[in-house]
Amino acid sequence: MKDKNGYRNKSLLAILFLCGLLLLSLSVGASDDQVAHETDSMRSVLSQSTDARVIIPVLLRLADLNEQKEESVVWLERCYREAVRIDSVPAIYVTLMKLLQYYYNENNRDSLLYWGTKIDSVSKQHNEYPDVLFDFKSYSCQTLLWARDYEMALNEAKNEYRLASELKHSYGLLRCTESLGLIYQAIRRDSDAIVAFQEGLDLNEKVNCPEMVKAETKVRLSSYQSECAIRVSPSEQTEEILAHYKKAIEEIAEVSERTGAVYKIGRDYWLLYCFYADFYIREHQPDKAKRALSEAAKYVGNNLTEDDYVLNTYLAAQAHYYKEIGDLPMAIKLIDKVFETECIIADLQFKADILQEEGKLKEALVLYDKLYGMVSERNKETFFRQINQLRTLHELNGQEEQKHEMKVNNDRMEQKQHLLLFFTVVAFLLLILIYILFRYYQRARRLKNELLVEKQNLLESQNNLKCEKVKAEEASRMKSAFVANMSHEIRTPLNAIVGFSGLLVDESSDPEERGEYASVVHNNTEQLLNLVNDVLDLSRMETGDLNFKFGDYSLQECCQSALDSIRHRVPEGVKLTFTPDTVPVILHTDTLRLQQILTNLLTNSTKFTSEGEINLSYKVDKEGKQVRIAVTDTGCGIPKEKQAAVFRRFEKLDDYKAGAGLGLSICTLIADRLGGVLSIDPDYEEGARFIFTHPYDMPS
Repeated sequence: MKDKNGYRNKSLLAILFLCGLLLLSLSVGASDDQVAHETDSMRSVLSQSTDARVIIPVLLRLADLNEQKEESVVWLERCYREAVRIDSVPAIYVTLMKLLQYYYNENNRDSLLYWGTKIDSVSKQHNEYPDVLFDFKSYSCQTLLWARDYEMALNEAKNEYRLASELKHSYGLLRCTESLGLIYQAIRRDSDAIVAFQEGLDLNEKVNCPEMVKAETKVRLSSYQSECAIRVSPSEQTEEILAHYKKAIEEIAEVSERTGAVYKIGRDYWLLYCFYADFYIREHQPDKAKRALSEAAKYVGNNLTEDDYVLNTYLAAQAHYYKEIGDLPMAIKLIDKVFETECIIADLQFKADILQEEGKLKEALVLYDKLYGMVSERNKETFFRQINQLRTLHELNGQEEQKHEMKVNNDRMEQKQHLLLFFTVVAFLLLILIYILFRYYQRARRLKNELLVEKQNLLESQNNLKCEKVKAEEASRMKSAFVANMSHEIRTPLNAIVGFSGLLVDESSDPEERGEYASVVHNNTEQLLNLVNDVLDLSRMETGDLNFKFGDYSLQECCQSALDSIRHRVPEGVKLTFTPDTVPVILHTDTLRLQQILTNLLTNSTKFTSEGEINLSYKVDKEGKQVRIAVTDTGCGIPKEKQAAVFRRFEKLDDYKAGAGLGLSICTLIADRLGGVLSIDPDYEEGARFIFTHPYDMPS
């Protein structure tokens, strides 16, 4: 008899599913008019038939057409009675499952427990543990969770897990891991929740259930896991979890299209892109977050996808995005919309942080007080719930009264310890924040000082560049002057040498003229040689190749040699005189270089003195330990405004006079190497007077 009933039940179950699929395929995408027409047709079938095998699929179809409406309960209760009448266990389980789903969605725990006991009774009667039994236990656990009775919910979930583990019931383990994950998620143990949901996803691949049910479970668990991951998981793991969620949605879309089932795919896509937006905001990638929100916005206002949870998730993601980009007023406006339907601690904390960032401390303090009140109220509810449980246990077992009282005291102490720990952590974090701000201030100040130093260095570099530019321009000017002067100075004696050399070889010239020509050639050759020597001396002085040979020499002899070397250049009518000091002077010097200075000074005097006197003299300065050698003439003199310029290279007071303007420059360099100073006496106005001071060690 039992085999016959089993065969009959299996046949009836197959008929139920075939009829259900047929009716479902006929109604996919149907309009309201078509639904009304189909409802009337179903009612007509019910009025014409008394066969349970025909009535049960029709009643299930009517319940589906009126999903989550009170009318669906009427059809399901009638379906349950028909299934009991023919003792069709599969039909009973299907009907009770739909009733559980209805009352679970309505959050009606009493009705849920009532119909759950029916499942428990039937399963015990047949000595089996069907999937729907674990569905009931999961729904019961989750209603406790939504009521924030976390202790009872966790207790039921653990009992369910223990039972499923003992029976090695894969589907039961799948359902209780989902419940555990939701509990961990609610109490913000997100890491544990991710592990629980992953265990459920792994079990879902192993369970033997309809393809659509498996796809729905995968999407649901992936959604929960993604929500937890964006709060605590590393970037790579979070991206991987979100990618699995997207893949699960794509799979259920394919299954829905293939089987003709109806599933709100848009809702999950909306939720997915909200999760992506929150993830990118967490990673400080506002551009990607904006694109994700744009994708999510495509599903706004769609009645098939919109519910308070998804809408609030979307609004919260938008608020987080606007806070990330600095639009704080818009962020507050969006989070306030969330508060119109629900008010959770995380959103309150978010708004309070924004107000604090805007400097609205009073409003922020109001929200922080509200947060503290909510936490305190939740702790108070938990506390009283625990007290009530202890009272119940006390009434059931008086012998454990002392143990329970100790537990309550321990819980109170632990709560106080937690509060103390909480405030300690907050104080510690504040200290860390102050320290970070102080370090940041120091770093900013240091960077500012470094920038100022860098700015000063840049200004100095700029000034140096300007100086170098001036020097370069001066060098370029001097080079041009040098080329021009040298071209002129070399060309003039060369022209004379070439011209008069030609006349020398002319046999028509008499001997007296040839003597004059030879004298001109000789003078110009000497002038050219002096010019070349000056340039070479100047070059060697700059490169340091000009050697000096110091020794002890008689200053009078040195002066006399200089006078003899330029005597032939003295113009007629000009006297060349020498006035030495009465004290014989022996200088430690380079006599050739000293004579070069004196010769250049005397030569200059011969160029610019046409009458009067050229005098060479020296005087010992005992106090200054030096000898003052002076060359004085009665020539045209040097204007005071040009006296400093004559020591520069290529400077000539009279461009028509012979010379390249290098003599005084060379004399200055030699005087510096000899340890002396060459200068002009500015007080002498009858011509020019050059004074060279040479160090002198008085004999002991």
